[in-house]
Amino acid sequence: MSWATLPVFILLFGFIVLIHEGGHFFAARWCGVTVHEFAVGLGPVLAQRRKNGVLYSIRAIPFGGFVKVAGMDLVLEGKPAPKRPGEKLFSDLPCWQKILIVLSGPLNNLLCALLTFIFIAAVLGLPAQLQTDRAVIGFVEPNSPAYEAGLATGDEIIALNGKVISRWDQLSTAIQGLAHQKLELVIKRQDQILVRELTPVFVRTLRVARIGIYPVYAVKKLPWPEAVRYGVTTTGRQLVAIPVSVFQMITGRVNPQFIGVIGMVGAIDQALKSGLYLLFTIAASLNLFLGVFNLLPVPLPLLDGGWIVIYLLEGLRRKEFRPEQKAVAQVIGVVLIMAFYLTVIFSDLTSMLRRLWPKG
Repeated sequence: MSWATLPVFILLFGFIVLIHEGGHFFAARWCGVTVHEFAVGLGPVLAQRRKNGVLYSIRAIPFGGFVKVAGMDLVLEGKPAPKRPGEKLFSDLPCWQKILIVLSGPLNNLLCALLTFIFIAAVLGLPAQLQTDRAVIGFVEPNSPAYEAGLATGDEIIALNGKVISRWDQLSTAIQGLAHQKLELVIKRQDQILVRELTPVFVRTLRVARIGIYPVYAVKKLPWPEAVRYGVTTTGRQLVAIPVSVFQMITGRVNPQFIGVIGMVGAIDQALKSGLYLLFTIAASLNLFLGVFNLLPVPLPLLDGGWIVIYLLEGLRRKEFRPEQKAVAQVIGVVLIMAFYLTVIFSDLTSMLRRLWPKG
């Protein structure tokens, strides 16, 4: 792993959190509600500064952040703090302003993803053609059969099941028809010749077998109108794909397809070796996932979408839920979200262990 991988990952994740929490912050300020703190990170405070009554802080754990808004206390945190003189509480706002403040965080992430995709297409360029006809790997998907077999960026596949491979299209065509069959790959890594065994997975939507590798591409920039069209199309397609994938994973129809911290670090490490196109694509995809996941309309607090459902229900019944009811919903929300994250982390760990001890 490159020495730059962890700092880049921390900066990237911190930027995405900043975008998300910044949406909540500016919407709250626009609505006139009192904001006590804007924090990037969790845990112990590393640095802080107070300006215009708001405490801005950077905390030690870079995986998260929060905006502490007056009157927006979680029931799980205990009894809300008493109202101070001159404060405007979140709980005193009309329903539409509460929803606006909660909605602004995910929308910021989605907007950032859209702009990033447009930037990629217009400034960095999109994959247009292979840099070489040889079967050289440009990127390995985290948690894929190729990843778990130990394949890496820059490896060249020179044989498949005893048959010489000289071109990428030859390799791709051969793998697509070998679903659930054990493959023996001979790869060239610098001056080494290695043998790896793996089994492709069958992708039902594409009706082909895949091992999770991509070639080395040359990129081509698009004119701005085409780049905007690409950004809108790509964002829209993933807006649909992410909740569908979450539902399929929860119902057991597919194996976990999301990657956790370990998988993201591995993907960024490869991106730093492959070029800016891939790094910015990962940034856009992470923004999209955070935005969409937070908007899932599960009527449980902790997700922004859950809070929106709660506020809509309160608006329809013209009265707030009792604190005990919100407490129960929050506990259930914590359990469900922790179950999701533990599933992703378990998938990451098992995949990494298989990569550390590949067959062959």
